[in-house]
Amino acid sequence: MPDLRDNGISHVSRGVHPPTFCHWRILLAIIGVTQISVLLIGVGRDQGISWQWLSVVSAYAQSLALFCAGSACISRAWMRRLTSRDAWLATWIVSLLAALVFSYACGIVGTVLGFGPGRELLLPFMFKSMLAVGLVFLALLRYLFVRAQWQSELIAQADARVQALQARIRPHFLFNSLNTIASLISDQPDAAERATEDLADLFRGSMRRADKMIPLDEELSLARKYLDMEQRRLGGRLQVDWQVSQLPLDAPVLPLIIQPLLENAVTHGIQALEEGGRVRVYGRPETGQMVITVSNPLPAIRDDDATGRTGHGMALDNIRRRLELAHGERASLLTHRNEEHFFAVLTLPLA
Repeated sequence: MPDLRDNGISHVSRGVHPPTFCHWRILLAIIGVTQISVLLIGVGRDQGISWQWLSVVSAYAQSLALFCAGSACISRAWMRRLTSRDAWLATWIVSLLAALVFSYACGIVGTVLGFGPGRELLLPFMFKSMLAVGLVFLALLRYLFVRAQWQSELIAQADARVQALQARIRPHFLFNSLNTIASLISDQPDAAERATEDLADLFRGSMRRADKMIPLDEELSLARKYLDMEQRRLGGRLQVDWQVSQLPLDAPVLPLIIQPLLENAVTHGIQALEEGGRVRVYGRPETGQMVITVSNPLPAIRDDDATGRTGHGMALDNIRRRLELAHGERASLLTHRNEEHFFAVLTLPLA
């Protein structure tokens, strides 16, 4: 029996568990791998590949593979209670047991109906089915393990970048916010209290995991609180125009995906202009996705800051990496500037 631990799965970190076999992408991958295996077997036959042989073997192999995947899907709740290494090993064992049950049932039924392997060949038939499933699932689990480990490392890196970004912003933003609150205490105690609550909400939001989705409404709420804090500091120099009423507020998004764009707009746009300016946030749903654009005026000089290549360029690069990890090619962050304005266009999938 092949030992999964000899393939590196014994070194799986506790957080890297097998993906669910209930997902259609995994099932589609299993169907593809199974069909490729059938074709490879057919190429090695002395008789070659006939349509009759291909149809019969493909039907049996696909049914067997989906039955094994369904068994792994059903047992996923139990798998989550195991350690990471045991979960990978148990998934492989469940697929073997499922192959044993399925091949035995098909062999018995086929024999009774007159086209099965027969009583003498039943055990070899079951052994070949289990061997095929064992080898195919071993290769598939190895691929899924490498992919899951890679994703886990990228998530950890993304989370570290978010924390590093917040650590970089936090002292400066905290210093300005506390000064603003102190200036409001004597003359506007109610405003000072609201500012303190907003500051607490902002820092609570920055402590979330980088890969855990939150509703768009919650992310927009934190973004508004951030701009409220900056408006208290900058006064009339900062004006905000929100046009997001058409967006689906319950859509899941990554945390801290919009706020850094606003920080970039304030720090490298509004704050650099003596007269200030207006930050515009407008969004619209499109077919299967939503587009959120943040724009701000630019100062006449210091083009490197306006393009976001210094300072908060780290934030823009971090957003792009997190989008690629979470959504692949379905999400993007594009930036553009003209002589007077800088635009950040965020595209997110709705499903």
